[in-house]
Amino acid sequence: MSSPEPPAGSLQRRLALEFSLALGALLVVLFLVLDARVGRELHARMDDDLLQRAHTIAAFLRAHPDPVDLAELGRLMPEYELPAHTDFFELSELDGASRVRSASSAGHGLARPERAVAAHAPVHYDTRLPDGHAGRAVAIQLADTPRPGDPPRLLVVARERAPHDALERAIHRTLLAGIVLAIALSVLIAHLAVHRGLAPLRRFGRRIAALDARTPPREPLRAQPLPRELQPFAHALDGAFARLYATIDSERRFSRDVAHELRTPLAEIRASIEAASRAPADAAATRVAFEASIEAVQRMQRAIDTLLMLAQQEAGLAAAALDPLDLAPLLDGLLATWLPGAQARAIHIHRELPEHLWLRSDVGALERILSNLLRNAIEYAPPRSTLTLALDGDGAGAYLCIANPAPDLHEDDLPRLGQRFWRKARSGGTAAHAGLGLALSHALAHSLGLQLDFRLRAGTLQARLGPLPLL
Repeated sequence: MSSPEPPAGSLQRRLALEFSLALGALLVVLFLVLDARVGRELHARMDDDLLQRAHTIAAFLRAHPDPVDLAELGRLMPEYELPAHTDFFELSELDGASRVRSASSAGHGLARPERAVAAHAPVHYDTRLPDGHAGRAVAIQLADTPRPGDPPRLLVVARERAPHDALERAIHRTLLAGIVLAIALSVLIAHLAVHRGLAPLRRFGRRIAALDARTPPREPLRAQPLPRELQPFAHALDGAFARLYATIDSERRFSRDVAHELRTPLAEIRASIEAASRAPADAAATRVAFEASIEAVQRMQRAIDTLLMLAQQEAGLAAAALDPLDLAPLLDGLLATWLPGAQARAIHIHRELPEHLWLRSDVGALERILSNLLRNAIEYAPPRSTLTLALDGDGAGAYLCIANPAPDLHEDDLPRLGQRFWRKARSGGTAAHAGLGLALSHALAHSLGLQLDFRLRAGTLQARLGPLPLL
């Protein structure tokens, strides 16, 4: 068995942390790239300056053949004449013999590069200066000698790199401080941005928490201005709440309907028992009281069964089992069941149906719908009238039509057919019904994907069921 997952924690803190880490990593990479780029640029500028100095000295040497006039060079470039200065140069033979050094060298030579210096290919390298400080140097080969036939000579120009290193460290510290400050600001901005970004979600949560379990909201959640990312969530919640409120309403309606329907039979049972108790020796009165009580209990049982089936249909708990069936024999069997009641009221049944009518539907649900419609038509039709069963075809498909005279109905009554416990009259023939049969028929038809509607034409009520899924 898998262990339970740890709690998710704060979404705001998690988003702010991930955003800060991502931005911090990006800033660190940016710091490393900038620091390396700045270091390379400073080195390149230092090397370019050294190379220009070397070319300047080389031009002086070409213009002033041996012996080299250091005094003249000192007047042109005094930085090489000052003792304990940071600039040095040395001219030597390729074999290592020194020809001339700057006065700042104090008689000490400059270290040569480790690799050979080719013509027109200067070599830059780090070295130790005559004053013991770290320095940077460039070595170039001077191929044009004062006297023809003389071997090429090597010119080394160097300078102390302490100012360069100090500038590089200062830039490094500035960049580092800027990056640290940027990371700190990014953490703050990430927290504020995530807090502000989640504000619609918090408002959405407060609106959901404010919903009343007893009363559905006046408008759907998706009607409020929401970010695009919350729209699917609002749609899903609207659907879930709609089903929840429908279930709650169905349960309340079921409880209310049960109380409404059981009130009259219970009163009848109580009246019968009280009547029998007032004459305990009267066996006939006692028998009548028991029969009335049994009949009231049976009505209660039928009403409760119907209400339970309605609740199952409305909650979507009863799935239809669609199978091929022949509607004609099914109708014939139902007509045979209700034929004695029709004959007792001299009602003629006119059947305008084909011998076979194959379709795909749920036998039990369809039988219950047709049974309720036929029972209502036979019991509510006037005596000595005609009940018609026929197929009514239109562009949308075939409909089964059950028609019977209904002189007491009006157009205003049609929308109320199928409402629970609605009866045209509270006494007489219709008072014997609980007013649940048509409500159940509507629910069953909906579960089968059919429509059940009623029309009134010239005093005749037509119940239309369809479109039938014919095979």
